[in-house]
Amino acid sequence: MTTTTTRSPLGTALRACFPALTATFVLSLFINASMLASPLYSMQVYDRVLTSRNLGTLVMLTLIVGVFLVLYGVLEFARSGVLARAGVQFEGTLRHPLFETMMKAELSPRHRFGQQIIRDAETIRDCISSGTAAIACDLPWTPVFVALCFLQHAYLGILSLLGAIVLFSLALFTEFYTRSSVERTNALANEASRFVAAALRNGEVVRGLGMGDIVLDRWSCRQSAMVDAHSTLVERGAAMHSITKFARMAVQTSLLCIGAWLAIEQQISPGAMMATSIIMGRALAPVEQVVGQWKRIIAFRSAYRRLEELFQALPVTAAPTALPTPRGDIEVENAVVWPPAAGRPSVKGVSFSLKAGESLAIVGASASGKSSMARAMAGVWPLREGQIRIDGAAYSQWDQNRLGKHIGYLPQDIELFSGTVADNIARLAKVDEAAVVAAAKAAGAHEVILRLPNGYDTPIGEGGVALSGGMRQRVGLARALYGNPRLLILDEPNSNLDEDGERALAHAMAQMKAAGRTVIVVTHRPQLLAHVDRIMVMAFGKTLACGPRDEVIAKMRGQRVVVAHDRATASAAA
Repeated sequence: MTTTTTRSPLGTALRACFPALTATFVLSLFINASMLASPLYSMQVYDRVLTSRNLGTLVMLTLIVGVFLVLYGVLEFARSGVLARAGVQFEGTLRHPLFETMMKAELSPRHRFGQQIIRDAETIRDCISSGTAAIACDLPWTPVFVALCFLQHAYLGILSLLGAIVLFSLALFTEFYTRSSVERTNALANEASRFVAAALRNGEVVRGLGMGDIVLDRWSCRQSAMVDAHSTLVERGAAMHSITKFARMAVQTSLLCIGAWLAIEQQISPGAMMATSIIMGRALAPVEQVVGQWKRIIAFRSAYRRLEELFQALPVTAAPTALPTPRGDIEVENAVVWPPAAGRPSVKGVSFSLKAGESLAIVGASASGKSSMARAMAGVWPLREGQIRIDGAAYSQWDQNRLGKHIGYLPQDIELFSGTVADNIARLAKVDEAAVVAAAKAAGAHEVILRLPNGYDTPIGEGGVALSGGMRQRVGLARALYGNPRLLILDEPNSNLDEDGERALAHAMAQMKAAGRTVIVVTHRPQLLAHVDRIMVMAFGKTLACGPRDEVIAKMRGQRVVVAHDRATASAAA
């Protein structure tokens, strides 16, 4: 049975990075400890070498600090590598549940984020693998360095503590000052990106109808609004970064001033003054870097929140128990289909059943719910109410990837993938050449494919742009027939076919029926009705008639005669 995973995929992916992040924290400990070599070196040079004028001591101290600097460089390099691998580990762990949830979101009326989902995952990955995570590991050392300043003198420690508090307060103020700008910029950028993506998808229409200037103006307005919001964000971020740098330099200058006064008063040595200045700079550096990275930190937090909300709304389910290959018996019970982003259902309480080897034609006027019913039976759109069963098992009891191997689906709008003809017929799996050719022959596409420049190895471009509409439909039909599926669902399969194509389609349907396969075809053309056993007539999302072909045809003809007689009577009375 299907079960929902209890752990959030996002939390699982972050936990997978925990060993690497632990190693990063340990490396940060040694990195920050090795950075004490520089202030200690300065203290010894000022207090010992300059007073004793001993070059041997200077050389020895320089060699020692050189070793620590090399160690520091090696540790920094190692930390960067560990963080990079942590980012790779995060993405690898999240990849499968992210894709599954993204596909669910595209079919959800309330959670259609498109490419934003991938960008959010990339934002989190970049924060893990970049300097942002390193800054987080360095921040705990700020109190340690401030404490070392207190060891030199209380005044120097107090000044360092005040400096850290000031910079941290500026970081918090940056949060409130830039949050709205970040959210507005992201929202406008997503809107502009979605608009231009839609324009590119409809490039032929835009060019053919002379809509280029209008589309450009609309995209330009969205892009200008995004650029203005981004400029405001950059200006605010730059202002806060400049104020932070000024505050840090002012604190460091004040420390040198107080340190010099204390040295004059002989309360500390000149070397201690220089060492404290370096230590305080190291104490304040992570806080200053937080302000510089605040835009990325806000983006990380927003991305994490959106992904967590999405995973909670569309939880990842564990794979259900594998079921045996179905025969093809179909039962539809009070099916209610609600298209994504639609305000009302397109299918309302439809019920019917088919035995393996039977065929059904779904007919009706436009917007009657035919294609919605086909998408639901193919498992593309989930049911809002009711059940669809194959061999008695509800679709929810099947893993969709396993079930899809037993279903041949030809959508009304055929989408092909970038690749060769063979790749698309094989459903992007490893090409079984014999099965690909068999599917193409069954679809009547074999001879047509051979006339292409490279036959089955011809690249067809994104969406199949290199093929005509009729050729795309034949390749799509071959893809549906690939693997000899148990259930064949064809949505307007002859909309772009010529006479030869229609004959090939009718032959393919007859072959599938003879092999005991269940065939469901959505059509508005009467030619295919002669090749089916049953007909279902739909109107306004409901079933008007459903039964054996000849009975339904006779019933519908009778209704048309009655309607025509009533209209004639009404006209005569008027």
